[in-house]
Amino acid sequence: MSSAQQARLVNDIRFPEFTAGLINGTFDAIISSNIRQMTAYVDLMRMVSQSLSEYINNTRDDITGDEVLAFLEKILPAYENDTDHTTQVHADSTLTAPQAKVLTDAIKLPDDAGRDSLVVSAGEIEPAVMNQIIEAVTNRLACNKYSLLTEMVKQGILRLVIENGTIETRLTFSAYDYRNYSSNSSSYSRGTASTRKVGASGFFQTLFSGPSLSSSTNTQLHVQTASQSYRATEGSNTTIYGGVKLQFKTDYLPLASE
Repeated sequence: MSSAQQARLVNDIRFPEFTAGLINGTFDAIISSNIRQMTAYVDLMRMVSQSLSEYINNTRDDITGDEVLAFLEKILPAYENDTDHTTQVHADSTLTAPQAKVLTDAIKLPDDAGRDSLVVSAGEIEPAVMNQIIEAVTNRLACNKYSLLTEMVKQGILRLVIENGTIETRLTFSAYDYRNYSSNSSSYSRGTASTRKVGASGFFQTLFSGPSLSSSTNTQLHVQTASQSYRATEGSNTTIYGGVKLQFKTDYLPLASE
């Protein structure tokens, strides 16, 4: 791959479009966060716009048994030797006069609750009385939530405001092409030839023809080696850096003038 071909690949990445999408996505996230904050505040205003009596009627069914039990555990926890219960307030238990007064004061409702407060008497807690205590605790918990929401409205909306920000995008593009070719050849040969002749022995043979003795040796050695190597490396390294610094602060127009 040539350097020109590698450079053209950078354009296919569409780095400017990526940076623009990052900026747009950041602003969309900020706007969505502001909308969610305003929506939550509007819901809060809608809940506290009800009277306390209406709020109790509309929310008391949402209070769970665990919340009721946690309330009773905090007011009158169980005795240390009672391993079967976590509070002194349960069916078939017996309350003393001080215990009954503590529970009565804890579940007392405000005057604008639109219902009477339960007065708990000392003595054994029968199942019917236990049901009345549970209902009274539910109403008290609803009043506590209403008071908390009212206090939150007085404090104002809790906003997440971004005062400044920085968006940075960076692209590092690398491309390499590596080729390697190698050839190796080797040969070896060796040849040997030998001739030897010895005449007949004896007195008469030596007398007429003379002695006959010959020896010949021929050796051949051939060595051939060849080596060829080719290597090629091409590459490019491109770094594109784009920095976008944003400094902004969100603010709100008051919903209503004082």
